[in-house]
Amino acid sequence: MTDATIKLGWEEWLSLPDLNLPAIKAKIDTGARTSALHAVGIEPFGTEANPKVRFTVYPIPENYEVAIPCSAPVKDRREVTSSNGETELRFVIETHLQVGDQSWPIEVTLTDRTGMAYHMLLGRRALVDRCLVVPGESHQQPDLGYDAYATKPIYTVKPRSLRIALLTAKPNTPSSHALIEEAEVRGHVIEQFDPAKLSITTSLNAPRIQHGSNKLPHFDAVIPRMPVTRYNAALLRQFDMLGAYTINSAEGLTAAHDPVLVQQKLVRNHIAVPELTFPAISAHDLPADAIEVLVTGGKLTVITRDGKRSLKLTKDERRTALRAARVFKLGFAALSLLRTAEGLQVLTLTSRPNLTHIEKVTRKNPASALFDLIEKQARPRPHKPKRKR
Repeated sequence: MTDATIKLGWEEWLSLPDLNLPAIKAKIDTGARTSALHAVGIEPFGTEANPKVRFTVYPIPENYEVAIPCSAPVKDRREVTSSNGETELRFVIETHLQVGDQSWPIEVTLTDRTGMAYHMLLGRRALVDRCLVVPGESHQQPDLGYDAYATKPIYTVKPRSLRIALLTAKPNTPSSHALIEEAEVRGHVIEQFDPAKLSITTSLNAPRIQHGSNKLPHFDAVIPRMPVTRYNAALLRQFDMLGAYTINSAEGLTAAHDPVLVQQKLVRNHIAVPELTFPAISAHDLPADAIEVLVTGGKLTVITRDGKRSLKLTKDERRTALRAARVFKLGFAALSLLRTAEGLQVLTLTSRPNLTHIEKVTRKNPASALFDLIEKQARPRPHKPKRKR
């Protein structure tokens, strides 16, 4: 080992001066190819020739009072598979890494690492030839400590207004009005778009959606209420790729409106369905004793046709309904269920619940529950720092 060798343990203090981060504790992971930085509020901006990304970093785990706003040029967008097997399309930036008194440029991907013990992961591509990693040791470089942020401004996370896109070909429906009214009550900005008037531009570094000749800004969330077509599904995927929270996935939106596929996917996931023959000889009305439920995230609202509010699902029945929605990656959906001697069966499923009907029958505002879900998923959530003992 030469004098120039940088000895690293499995965890180290480092800094990212280009991002105004004087101290961050990182896990050194030679099993990971790419480095990752905990970032929220990731928003692309700039021109196609000079794409940039802005984001917020919380450098101190479990302390969301210290927030550092950052921005950097976009070097790439890359699919990264995490240790749990999930693949995510991430922005890639280049920034200088400083360890001790030495510094060099590295590539970093931006991703939400909320709940992780380390808000930065240093992968093997960031380790220059002179780095020597000793897995059995830690803190081989000088300790920095989070006191470095004591002299920096503290940006308290406050609930902020969200920019929401409502995709619908029929803007004047009662359900659309209910969503707009709820958004306005909460101080959010909601804009309606006819999907037929939106165009998609695919680009490695600057993908975008346009309304006529105007590029759409970043949206925090998207509520799809449009007909199911291949293009509309592609449009929803584009919003998702641009960082918007979509309450229902493009795949779920498409699958949920294919009655044969609905039955097949439910059966494949061991969820009971009625025995049907396709093509159907005749249309089948729902049984009079069918139970309708609204799924909003992990919550269920029972919608009975006669307005009875005393009907309750058992724990197993609730689990079945939630599993059915998750199979199709639907965060907001209505299901029709039937109790049989063999157990609960799923009859139908839709990704466009009738909000006014649900409110009339249940006397509950489904738009309120939907916006609770959107606010939870689409913006950073403040976490109370743990008290020191």
